[in-house]
Amino acid sequence: MSEPGERRGNGKPSRWEWVAAAVSTAMVVAVVGYLLYQAVGKPNTPPLLHVRADSVLRAGDGWLVQFRVDNRGRTTAAGVGVEGTLRQGGGEVEKSETTIDYVPSRSHRTGGLYFTRDPGRHTLELRPTGYDDP
Repeated sequence: MSEPGERRGNGKPSRWEWVAAAVSTAMVVAVVGYLLYQAVGKPNTPPLLHVRADSVLRAGDGWLVQFRVDNRGRTTAAGVGVEGTLRQGGGEVEKSETTIDYVPSRSHRTGGLYFTRDPGRHTLELRPTGYDDP
């Protein structure tokens, strides 16, 4: 009886060894190709930030607007400022601001803004106000 890993009597690799070698080689080539594509295939774009409201909840004496910040760019944004404004009749009624620590490229983060007035009775505008390079 032969030991594990020992070749068959004729000294040639078995068919399964060739299959395993081919599959392993294909996987290594695919990973290296993907990494090269990510490194040089596309130019880095600045963070492309988009803010949208997810929900409005009653919170104690005020209101909480929960939001999501999407970064569609290829670089991370740090210190992302988010501003929410309640408007009525063309004028500003109330403003709230917060900062998200970071939003990695092609990902999202969530947060919340507090208001004393009901956002449901006003026009709510959310926007990113800026970011820092990490």
